[in-house]
Amino acid sequence: MKKQRIYINGHFLTQRMTGIQRFSDELCKSLIKTGNEVIVLAPKKIRPEYKLDCKIERFGVFRGVLWEHLCLLFFLIKRKKPLLLNFGSPGPLFYKNRIVTIHDISFKHNPAWFAWYYSLYYRLITPIFAKRSKKIITVSEFSKSEIQKWLKIPDSKFIIIHNVVSDSLLNAKDTENPVKNSKYFLTVSSLDPRKNLRSIFKAFEELKPENTELVLACGKSSMFNFKDDVNSNIKSIGYVSDDELASLYKNATAFIYLSLYEGFGIPPLEAMSFGCPVILSDIPVFREIYDDAAIFVKPDDISAIKNVINSVLNDERLRNKLIRKGYEKAEEFSWDGESEVVVNVLK
Repeated sequence: MKKQRIYINGHFLTQRMTGIQRFSDELCKSLIKTGNEVIVLAPKKIRPEYKLDCKIERFGVFRGVLWEHLCLLFFLIKRKKPLLLNFGSPGPLFYKNRIVTIHDISFKHNPAWFAWYYSLYYRLITPIFAKRSKKIITVSEFSKSEIQKWLKIPDSKFIIIHNVVSDSLLNAKDTENPVKNSKYFLTVSSLDPRKNLRSIFKAFEELKPENTELVLACGKSSMFNFKDDVNSNIKSIGYVSDDELASLYKNATAFIYLSLYEGFGIPPLEAMSFGCPVILSDIPVFREIYDDAAIFVKPDDISAIKNVINSVLNDERLRNKLIRKGYEKAEEFSWDGESEVVVNVLK
């Protein structure tokens, strides 16, 4: 069978690897394994943590948004406007021959969660690139329905590509756990208001479970309007490596993730892959993705959150059930399966 040449927007290679960048990186790796000719287009300076075994063409005098809208656009025009895959950022605004990814529209759902310039920028450009693209990748049926409600785009234009746990995380080296306490609840998040960290803090502060910490692993971003007011009995350890993150998941009593809005939400699936019981906010996307593999709670009900934390902490049978169901759920997702969907669409 004839190999396809696949051009991918590699702007993500300039960014620290978090959720969207990891999604982009893993899909690139899976497409490379299909035997097709993958060419990643990127600015001249990229971060060292990305290890893609394919041709990476680096060019342009800019690095950020201007690189996409100017340097990348001129490069594509010179190459006779090939199809461009975008897994992270959207690419040149008015370029038609592309597939674009919209992970969620949280910036539209609640602009107050973000810095005003970030929210305004994406509310302005998203309708343009969504309607001008050949296909739209999104990560869940919920996210698809949200985009459709806003932009009135037909079903036929969408491709559902789920998030999958990174191989680099699953194959992480055994390392010393950054947390010394034998009992702790873990949350992995950005300091984003929609992650609803304050509800977790409040419930944990009021409950004060004996000899049990709440550990917060997250980075900071100027995009989000959130003040870091972590209390004294809550341990914030900042951004962690894959090796450290794997150790945190393996040793946690439970993982708690009470987001108010998500397109998918990959950290719960990561936790399940390492045998960690998961507590989730009762929102539609989590019911869709995680089904009976987690215990659900209303994200604004502090009393209910405290009860769930107590139950998971003290009920071994419940923890074992959640661990078993979590392993089963994690096995349903694979990058090879998701990349096959992309290749079939390209054909």
